[in-house]
Amino acid sequence: MAKNYDFEIYAHPSIYTAENSAKERKLRIYFAEPDKGVNEQTGLILLIPGFGGHANSKVYQKMRHQFADKYNLITVQCDYFGWEFMQTPTNACISIENLKYLSPEEISKLYNSQDLSASLTEVLKNYAYPIEISEPLDEDLNNFNDMGIMQALDNISAVIAVMEILKDNNYQIDINKIIIYGHSHGAYLAYLCNALAPHLFSMLIDNSAWTFPLYLKSERKVNLLSNNLEIIVYFNYLAQNTDFDDELLDLNHLYQKFSNHCHIICYHGTEDSLITLAQKQKFSSQIDNLNFFAISQNEVDGEIFQSCEHGLEADYLKLFDLTMANHPQFPTNKKNLIENVCYCTNKHQYFIDYSHGLPILSIN
Repeated sequence: MAKNYDFEIYAHPSIYTAENSAKERKLRIYFAEPDKGVNEQTGLILLIPGFGGHANSKVYQKMRHQFADKYNLITVQCDYFGWEFMQTPTNACISIENLKYLSPEEISKLYNSQDLSASLTEVLKNYAYPIEISEPLDEDLNNFNDMGIMQALDNISAVIAVMEILKDNNYQIDINKIIIYGHSHGAYLAYLCNALAPHLFSMLIDNSAWTFPLYLKSERKVNLLSNNLEIIVYFNYLAQNTDFDDELLDLNHLYQKFSNHCHIICYHGTEDSLITLAQKQKFSSQIDNLNFFAISQNEVDGEIFQSCEHGLEADYLKLFDLTMANHPQFPTNKKNLIENVCYCTNKHQYFIDYSHGLPILSIN
């Protein structure tokens, strides 16, 4: 059984606040080491969940355990910037004002009810219209779902921090075998991490990444079904109101600014509604070292892939098994893992300094 650890480090301060008003941040990092111990053949994998996923969910805990022992990997995750605002609805409430199609008699029944829950269930059992409500979000500029740079910096920091711990304990791992594995927005962040630390990762596994965070320009909708009642919960993120840089966050632009050396394996559904197959193929065709796999109904096997829509309803563990079976080779001559990085856009210059270990971002 893999050995599990977690710890906290001081994290990069929010880039969205003035230096004198930024609150101190801590980043919780989780990692597991193989039961048989760490050796020179041990690799490392960073797992990045997207919306609805997090490091303490059962599937990610299982992935950390299983990948560590089965593939001789240090498995790493973190509670990255704003992750808590990316989950399923928890605070949205239905009010009588939401029930605009109810008759006056039904509304009166609810107002006068001694058991509102029971009365609401009775009134809504044949409700023919979806109820639309909003999820209240306690976001501020010190912590919010930025869907971009801060989230990527946290994930890179998690990898570097774990590698430093291994080094301090005189463990030597295989630096040629550093993998990053993401799903949906997590896969998008994997691409962003690869660009911000372009020599760190040897392999990137992409399940359904978009090339630009859709929810930066439109609200997120989560559809729920309760007792045949359809509920639509809207998330309006603070990030939409920030001065985000399209040119940096759009992978189509960003991946023209550096030479990609990471081996990318991309799985994308033919019926993906968040980013179309044609859009993803166009992006992928411009990237060196990328293997693209379109998942259509013909590839839906009921085991690895349950659908050809966004996320593929994939079994994350079996998808990793498939990738490792078909792409077992890693480079043998990696030298520089971390180098300072600078990107220029029409808005800003971004300089990432790794000279002190963890990334420090300057924006001019």
